Amino acid sequence: MSISKAILSLILFLSSIHIQSIDYKKIEKHVENTPQSITKSTTALSKYLTDPFDKEDERFAAIYFWIGKNIKYDVSQRNSNRKYFSTKEFINEVMKYKKGVCQHYSELFKELSILAGLESHVISGYGKTDGNISGLAHAWNAIKVNENWYFVDATWGAGYVSHGIYKYDFRLKYFMVKPEKFVEDHMPFDPMWQLLKFPFKYEEFDLGTKKSTHHNEFFYEDSIKNYLKLPEIEQIQARIRRIDSNGKKNILVKNEIKQEKTYLSISVKNIDIGNINSGNYLFNTALKQYNDFYDNIGSNYKPVKHKELPELYDIEKKIQQAKQYYAKVKTNDPQIVQKLKQAKSAVKSLENIVNKRKKILMNN
Repeated sequence: MSISKAILSLILFLSSIHIQSIDYKKIEKHVENTPQSITKSTTALSKYLTDPFDKEDERFAAIYFWIGKNIKYDVSQRNSNRKYFSTKEFINEVMKYKKGVCQHYSELFKELSILAGLESHVISGYGKTDGNISGLAHAWNAIKVNENWYFVDATWGAGYVSHGIYKYDFRLKYFMVKPEKFVEDHMPFDPMWQLLKFPFKYEEFDLGTKKSTHHNEFFYEDSIKNYLKLPEIEQIQARIRRIDSNGKKNILVKNEIKQEKTYLSISVKNIDIGNINSGNYLFNTALKQYNDFYDNIGSNYKPVKHKELPELYDIEKKIQQAKQYYAKVKTNDPQIVQKLKQAKSAVKSLENIVNKRKKILMNN
């Protein structure tokens, strides 16, 4: 055997050690002994599943085993258009009923992982079965083990649907899969989460192209670090840009862009409403402070600079802070614009009153 072949064999051997070193029988036995009393709390469940294990891959494996052997795929929800308003809704529902769809599996996997101090992210995309593109969007997890990225599909690892009936079929095939292997049948909507130096275009995945035509190396590690630091609005905007630029889009990708744009619109409105509410709170505090100070002043009251000016300056400070919040509002939504107009008018009136009072004090 040549030196180069020997080195290659060693590399291939070492690359599989992390899987072979996991004592799955020990993990499976531990999972089977999970007390029923703790399965209603993600905190208690995560602690029980992962505490006996020191290695990250073993802790992830314990979570994978429990979900795969205890959560049933809910075929009735497969084509449901039900709307969820928070991740917590997914988690509460799947913990209560022990069933759900791919989003329930992946959100629960992430929750149990994070509670154990592990890094996990929910990834949305679509997949292939027997070389055919699924007609539904899908969700799975990206995890980090000893600074290396892998994928976990707890849904596909638990079983499958055949002729409208769910079949339990627990498999390790979808646990800790390397990115270059996972992309054979999973395509994330956001190409960053392919975790590949040369990501595939949507049409390349759809057609089964074996090699990406992406010529410029993509530094996904740096991109992920920067992405996770962004505020929510900027994260959504970044996702939309990446999805929109990743080649020809099938109907699933087009629907995802529409959904992301809806999320963006809702998120912007929520932030704008939050800014108006914060400004209104400061305005109401300033108004109450002014009224409390001057309500009991009689007609014979003489201005006292050293007493009134500090009070007015404090009220003025709150007014300026309120105006700063109002200035952050950028939406064109008619209802929000009207509320903003009313808020600014009220603040301006109080500001004029405060300024008049300051002039009286300064002239005495």
